[in-house]
Amino acid sequence: MGNGTTVQEFILEGFPAVQHLGEVLFSVHLLAYLASITGSAVIVTITCVSTRLQTPMYFFLSIFSFFECCFISTVIPKLLVIFLLGRQTISFPACFTQAFVFVFLGASGFLLITVMSLDRYVAVCKPLHYTTIMSLKTCFLLVTACFVTGFTLITALVVKVSQLSFCGPQVILTFSVISAR
Repeated sequence: MGNGTTVQEFILEGFPAVQHLGEVLFSVHLLAYLASITGSAVIVTITCVSTRLQTPMYFFLSIFSFFECCFISTVIPKLLVIFLLGRQTISFPACFTQAFVFVFLGASGFLLITVMSLDRYVAVCKPLHYTTIMSLKTCFLLVTACFVTGFTLITALVVKVSQLSFCGPQVILTFSVISAR
């Protein structure tokens, strides 16, 4: 028989040496977050509005910018709460969900970069056939394949991990703490 108690929440111990700088770190990270979101939103807006940018390359770029907004929005808001309120806990389901979304979007983004490189390969190596090969339908299918493949791979991983029991230490160290030791 093992320990029957399970961890209900984690304590995020990330920056113990600079906790007194919470408001400054909050401001810096908030500005960087807003700049990143704004930049990505501008890219998506411009590529949707401009008819000259209605090409596969800019379509993939706008999808990647949307991915970027979603990707950073999985982690940065929790980090901002930690800096502003000093509340360094996260519930087990929230941690699990955040990790799933983060890894899913990371895997899908990686696959999207692969598709973007395929697009450039076709544009360079098959310039006369490019418009027929990379049609709008093909682009949508490739982006959908990125989403579906990323979701399928990560869901299988999350299902396996969710079946494990976890009763270990509830303190999660970040890279800065681990590297300092």
